[in-house]
Amino acid sequence: MDEAKRLVEAALYISGRPLTINEIQQATQIPTLKKVRDCIQQLAEEYEEREGALEIVRLPRQRFVLQMKPELTEDVSHLAPQGLLALGELKTLIYIALSQPILQSDVVIYRGSHSYKHIKNLEAHGFIEATPSGRTKELATTEMFADYFGFDYEIDKLKGQLKKMIKQIRIEQSELAVTAEK
Repeated sequence: MDEAKRLVEAALYISGRPLTINEIQQATQIPTLKKVRDCIQQLAEEYEEREGALEIVRLPRQRFVLQMKPELTEDVSHLAPQGLLALGELKTLIYIALSQPILQSDVVIYRGSHSYKHIKNLEAHGFIEATPSGRTKELATTEMFADYFGFDYEIDKLKGQLKKMIKQIRIEQSELAVTAEK
């Protein structure tokens, strides 16, 4: 494997998030975008031929991510030492995603004062962006959020996908409760 390809693979691996070709080029100092594209293509083909647990996925807007194949996630996710977000942060993120754009002050009224810490962490992870709006901030999810959780970039479609997911989880939970009662 040549050095440029190794650097591209390392950049995709260490970032833990989707990267644009420009970000990969800047991080690796590979001289041309064409060389970066070629490396990504070669790596994607190698991962596909291997039929291993990892894949390189091309996302909208010329972004690429090195990830575990989705069909394996459920089988091994229990091995991860800790989720990226605590349950409270995840609930705050879901509330923001479903209500966006939403004022931080409204999130605090609904979720409580602990949500200030949640919002700070969610912003640090790149899942939300906060823009000043008077004495508060307006919050909305980012492309990173959509990429990380597999949602559409378009807000109305994202909200629909999230609502459908929540509905499915509730159905599964009620089916489990009925099964447990028997």
